Amino acid sequence: MKYILLLSAFIFYQKTNAQTLKDSLMNINYHYYLNKPIDSLLQALPQSYDSIYTRAGSSAFVGATVVVDYGTMKPMVYITPGTKNYFTPANPSHQPPSIAWPINLVKQEQTWQVTIYSLFFSDPWPLKQVCCGN
Repeated sequence: MKYILLLSAFIFYQKTNAQTLKDSLMNINYHYYLNKPIDSLLQALPQSYDSIYTRAGSSAFVGATVVVDYGTMKPMVYITPGTKNYFTPANPSHQPPSIAWPINLVKQEQTWQVTIYSLFFSDPWPLKQVCCGN
């Protein structure tokens, strides 16, 4: 019985914590960050993310999209650059995304689109999408 109560309390805490993060992400004015460096948006996001990395954008070898991952069953933020001044979008040698599109270079590009995804079935897909910079 004690185990069930502890497990229930843990699950409730996780849902409450995820809801708070979701609210924080939903309350950011993403339109303000369009056409500004991705790095400025990253500084405005909650800093409790598990990882931040680049991944392919429109196809397996064309990118790059910055992904801010807040962990299992928590929201993810996808930031698509609108400029390609600091990286080459094509990856003809099929290198891993972290090598083809280094995060430190992609963060310097201008924000074009921001999409927030949630893994909860009860949430809309995507949670929010703000587009489009120049």
